[in-house]
Amino acid sequence: MQKLVTLTLIVMLLAISYAVIFCQPDTKEYYYMTATAYSNHRNCIADKWRDGRTAMNTPIREGVVAINVKLINGEWVINSVLKLGQKIYVEDLRTYYSVEDTGTFSGHERRDRWTIDIYLDNYQEAKEWGRKLVKVYIVE
Repeated sequence: MQKLVTLTLIVMLLAISYAVIFCQPDTKEYYYMTATAYSNHRNCIADKWRDGRTAMNTPIREGVVAINVKLINGEWVINSVLKLGQKIYVEDLRTYYSVEDTGTFSGHERRDRWTIDIYLDNYQEAKEWGRKLVKVYIVE
């Protein structure tokens, strides 16, 4: 009986490993983007916006990314190749994310259209993240 349980666990582990390593999203649309990271810390988010909610009014949490916005004639306008509400897959991180938040990035308009900001609970991890070039697939 113990051998059967062990064999079952090994098969399950192999199946999960295969899915994580080889299963890609069923889409051909992708972008190479710069990924930065942020957390719900005053060094990342101004106090007036630190209410624990995203721009789509969902709870801020891991699995959320922010895209760039800019203020034009008193209105916030999306300045990204991505759209709020999209689901994306970041190949380099092997993780799915939801585009639910916005932010103003460095001020370099061309570069900022191609930037995502990944939410991390831990401020120190977000601070150490830096900038990474990642392949981002549009899932839906």
